[in-house]
Amino acid sequence: MIFLDIAQDRYFRLTSPLEEAMRRFRAHEGVASTLLEHLATARILVEAPDLEARAAIANIQRPIRSAIEQPTAIAGHRLSVSIVFEVMAITWSTHRQLKTRTLKTNLDEASAYRDKKAGALGATTSTAREDDLLQANRQFARARRYVPIEPICLLDSLSLLRFLSRRGLSANIVFGVTSEPFVAHCWVQAGDMVLNETLSNAHAHTPIRMI
Repeated sequence: MIFLDIAQDRYFRLTSPLEEAMRRFRAHEGVASTLLEHLATARILVEAPDLEARAAIANIQRPIRSAIEQPTAIAGHRLSVSIVFEVMAITWSTHRQLKTRTLKTNLDEASAYRDKKAGALGATTSTAREDDLLQANRQFARARRYVPIEPICLLDSLSLLRFLSRRGLSANIVFGVTSEPFVAHCWVQAGDMVLNETLSNAHAHTPIRMI
């Protein structure tokens, strides 16, 4: 089991005894009270207000398409200077915020800004809206090359999400992991299409959280 603690900005695993206890608990099997206390102390388990309470499970759709692997129909369009400066400003601002604020604060703000500007992402998108997403995604990718900051998946995903939100385009950030060896990654996804990653690389990671 791999956990993402957004409040503490860390990934972690349990010790073998605690992981076994967690698996038994999830299977409604008997667990020693001392192990349950350890899980509760670590806030892996949290007491629910009633027996009907359940933790929300995100419905993370596995992508079947990649925007960066789609045929580029408008490659000849010029990239405006205003777009370059906009992407530069967004990326620098996001870079600074990641250094000075917690991951939870950054993700909460990005989600709230997206919902305010574009609304929560629906299960499907119209053809016209998908064309807008593809065009905006290409604009961001081309302009990002002029920003003198090393590409990092979290930085670029948060920056792209804000760039899309400013245009009324909704998307999600998906966090994924691999276990052997452990690698954490994230990307921006709209419906069944990943925007800033290849399909094979997205599929190489197991999604564990969606923002």
